[in-house]
Amino acid sequence: MGRVVELAGAAGCRTRRLRVGQAFHSPLVEPVLEEFAAVLDGVVFREPVIPVVSNVTGAVAEAGELCGVEYWVRHAREAVRFADGVECLVDRGVTEFVEVGPEAVLSGLVQGRGEGVVAVPAVRGSQGEVDSFVQALARLHVRGTRVTWPTLRPGPRVELPTYAFHRQRYWLDEPPAPDGEHTPEVDRAFWSAVEGEDMDVLARTLGVEEDDRQAPLREVLPILADWRRRSRERSELGELCYDVHWRPLAEPTDQPVGTWLRITAGGPAAAEWGAALERQGLDLVSVDVSAGIADLAGGAGPGALTERLRAALPDTPVRGVLSLLALADDEDPAAPLAATHALVRALGELEVAAPLWCLTRGAVAVTGGEEIRPAQAQVWGLGRVAALEHPERWGGLVDLPEELGPRDAERLAAVLAGATGEDQVALRPGGLLARRLRRAPLAATAGGTGWTPRGAVLVTGGTGALGAHVARWLAREGAEHLVLTSRRGPLAPEAAALEAELTGLGARVTIAACDVADRGALDALLDKLAADGVRVRAVLHTAGVAQSSRIDETGPDDVAAISAGKVAGARHLDEAFAEAELDAFVLFSSTAGIWGGAGQGAYAAANAYLDALAERRRTRGAVATSVAWGPWSEGGMAARDDAEAHLRRRGVRALAPDTALTLLRHAIDQRVVRLTAADVDWERFALSYTSTRPSTLLSDIPEARRAQEPSEPDRDGADELSRRLSGLSGAERQQVLTDLVRRHAAAVLGHTGIAAVEADKPFRDVGFDSLAAVEFRNRLTEATGLGLSATSVFDYPTPRELAEHLGSELGGDELSEKALLAEIDRLEGRLATVAAQAAPPADALARLTALVERWSTPAPGEGATERLHSATRDEIFDFIDNELGL
Repeated sequence: MGRVVELAGAAGCRTRRLRVGQAFHSPLVEPVLEEFAAVLDGVVFREPVIPVVSNVTGAVAEAGELCGVEYWVRHAREAVRFADGVECLVDRGVTEFVEVGPEAVLSGLVQGRGEGVVAVPAVRGSQGEVDSFVQALARLHVRGTRVTWPTLRPGPRVELPTYAFHRQRYWLDEPPAPDGEHTPEVDRAFWSAVEGEDMDVLARTLGVEEDDRQAPLREVLPILADWRRRSRERSELGELCYDVHWRPLAEPTDQPVGTWLRITAGGPAAAEWGAALERQGLDLVSVDVSAGIADLAGGAGPGALTERLRAALPDTPVRGVLSLLALADDEDPAAPLAATHALVRALGELEVAAPLWCLTRGAVAVTGGEEIRPAQAQVWGLGRVAALEHPERWGGLVDLPEELGPRDAERLAAVLAGATGEDQVALRPGGLLARRLRRAPLAATAGGTGWTPRGAVLVTGGTGALGAHVARWLAREGAEHLVLTSRRGPLAPEAAALEAELTGLGARVTIAACDVADRGALDALLDKLAADGVRVRAVLHTAGVAQSSRIDETGPDDVAAISAGKVAGARHLDEAFAEAELDAFVLFSSTAGIWGGAGQGAYAAANAYLDALAERRRTRGAVATSVAWGPWSEGGMAARDDAEAHLRRRGVRALAPDTALTLLRHAIDQRVVRLTAADVDWERFALSYTSTRPSTLLSDIPEARRAQEPSEPDRDGADELSRRLSGLSGAERQQVLTDLVRRHAAAVLGHTGIAAVEADKPFRDVGFDSLAAVEFRNRLTEATGLGLSATSVFDYPTPRELAEHLGSELGGDELSEKALLAEIDRLEGRLATVAAQAAPPADALARLTALVERWSTPAPGEGATERLHSATRDEIFDFIDNELGL
C-alpha cells in the first residue's frame, strides 16, 4: 500500500488512506462473504417506502430487489456505481442532493453533474455540526426546497415584516429651472412624446396646432422615435463594454541585481534573449528543464520537473526567476501552458519566494497586423491568475518583439528590476507599453454589417445554458437551420424540450453528439452536413468547462481537460472553416482571461487563447469576434452553487441574457474583434482586486482609480481613541483595543454585536475575505488614525493579535514579546520583497548595520527578546548579505 501511495504522489495525484479493516468492493473481501451472508440470514428485510437508487446497478431498485441476501453480498463485493446512480437521478429531474455523513466527501463528485444541480453536505468536519447543518438547510431553503423549520427548532415563530422599519429619502432634489421656457420638464415631455410616438402631445409641446404644420412632424416622428430608442439602448449598453489598450511608458533606467534563475526548454529565441540579458550584467543561473517537460508530456507527472529544479537551485537565494519556456520551439499548442503551469507549482513546492517573470513572443497584439501566437497567450491568462493566488512570488508578464533591438535587453532588464511598476508589459521597437482596460462605448452610427443569421448556424455547447439562450435568440432572429453540438447531443438534459421550442420558433434543428475538441468527430459532422446539402454560414463557439481549483491544486490532466473544450475546439473550428466564407465566427470568452480570477488558472488561459485566436483570424482577413463575458444570469457557470452571489459581493453583477445577446448583436454588426462585456461596480471590484497586490490594469477606469487612492487617516478618530486609552493600564488598553477590533469586524460581517467575533478566533474562520479585509482596514483607519495595510487581518490573524499591533502603533505601552516578534517577521518579509524587486536606497544598509550593532551587543540591563539574544552579530549580517542582497 505504501508503494501505491508513493507512485500516486509522484504522478501528482492526491491520496488518502481509508481507515477500514477490510477492502470492500474488491476481491479482497471475498474471504468474508460467506460469513457475511450467514449474518444476513437473520435479518428481516422489508420493501423501502421511498424509491432507492442502487449502488450495485446504478438504477432505481426494482420491487423486491433489496430484500434478499444475495443483493447485499453483491453490494459488499462489487464496484460502487455511484456516478451511474447520480446520472440516474439527474435524468429524473433531481437537482438537490444532500450528503448525510460526518464529512463532505461525495458532494464534490456530484456538484455540476447537470444543469442547476447542487450538492450540499449536511456536516463539514472543519465546522461545528450544528452550524454546518443549519447552513446546509439554509442553502436548500433559498433554492426553494421545503424545510420544516419548526421540527429543527420548536417554539414560537415570528414572520419577518415585508416592509422596512426605517425610511430614508433617496430622490435628488429638483435642480432650479433655468431662465426662459426651456426647462427639464419641457425636455422630458418632448422625449416622452417622441418615444411614445404620441403626435398630439408632441404637437402641444412644440406649440404646433395647425394641421398643415403637423404633416412634416408625422413623417419624421417614427424616424426620430427609432433614433431615440437606439441612442438610449446604445448609451446604456455602452456602459457595459470595455477593451484592452496599451499605454506607452517612459524609458526606465534601473537594472536588476543579484542572482536570477533562467528556466528554459531550449529554442534559439530563448538563447538569444538570455545572452542579451547577461550582456546587461544580469547574473543568470540557467536551468534547462527540457527533460522534465518531456516527462510531463509523457504523463509522468510534475514530480520530474520539481526534482530537476531542486537539483539546479543555487546555494544562495535568488532574486528572481525568469521563465523562457514559452519561447521553446514546440509545435504542441498545449506546451506553453502545461510547462508554465507545472513551473508555478514546482516553485511553490520548493518554496522559492523570488518573483517569477514569464516571457512570451506574440502572445498579445499591441497594433494591428502583428503575428499572434494564441498558444503563448495562454501563459498570460495563467499569469493573471497566478498574480492573484500567489502575489508574494509573482513578478509579471513581458511580451517580446519578433527581433531583438539595440535597447531591448536594457528595457527588459529595467522591467524585471521593477523600475516601471508594471507587471503586464509589451516590449516593441518603439519602447515599452503597459496593458490597460478601458471603456469602449458602442459606435454612434450603425456602420456595420447589419448581420442577420442565414443558412445553417453551428452552435457548440448548444444544449448548455448559454448555448440554449443563443439558439433561441438565433431562432427569433430568423436562422433557418440550427446545428447544436454537445458531448451528449440528444441525450443532454432538456435537449428534446429545447428542440421542440426552437422548432416552434420556425427553425430546423439538428442536435448532434459531437465534441469539437475531437477533430475527427467535427470533420465527420461537417461531412454529414455537406452530404445533406447543409452549408454552415456562421459559427458560435460557446462550449467550455468551469474551474474552481487553485493552480497548486490542479494537475496536468485537469489542465488539459479544462482547456480542451475551449482551446482545442476553437482551434479545430478555425482550421475546419479556414477556407469558408462565413458571415460570423464568434468565440465566447470570459473576463477570467482579461483580469484573472482566483481558482481559474487553466480556465483563464483557455479564454486568453480565444481572444488571441480572434486577433489572428482578423490579421489574415477572416471574420472573428471574441467576447469576454462577465457572468450571465439564468444559467451558465455563474449560476452554480452560490457563485453569482459571491461575484455580486465583489462588485460583478450578472448580465441578463437579453442584454448580453443585444451586446452580441452590436459586436457582430460592428465587426468588433475583441470586446469585454460585464456589469461591474468598479469601486467595489477594484478594492477586492487590489487587496493583496497592487495593479495598474484598471487605472484608466476613473471609478476604479479613485477606489485605489489611499484615504487620509482621520486624526479626530485617533484623538478620541487616545483620550479613551489615556490613564489605562496595559491590560485595560489591550481590552479596549481588542473590543474595538471585534466591533468593527462584526460590523463588516453584518453581525449586530461582537459576540460573533471571538478574540482568539482567526479572521478567516469567521468569514473574512479580501473584500471584507479592505472594508475592515478602512474602518480601523478611520477609528485609529493609523495608515493600516489591507492585509492586516492576514498579518495579524486574530483580533487579539491585531489589537496588540494597534497598541504598539499608537504608543504609550510596552510591546509584548509576541507583538514584537510579529513586527520583526513583517520587517523581514517587506525587506525581502523590496530587495527582490530593485536595489535598495544607499542609506538602507547603513541604517540596518547600525541596528545590528545595537541589538547584537545589548548594554547591561537593556531588554531584548529571546529571539534577538539568540542571533549573533555574524548571523544577522549573513541574513542581510544573503537574504536581502544588501
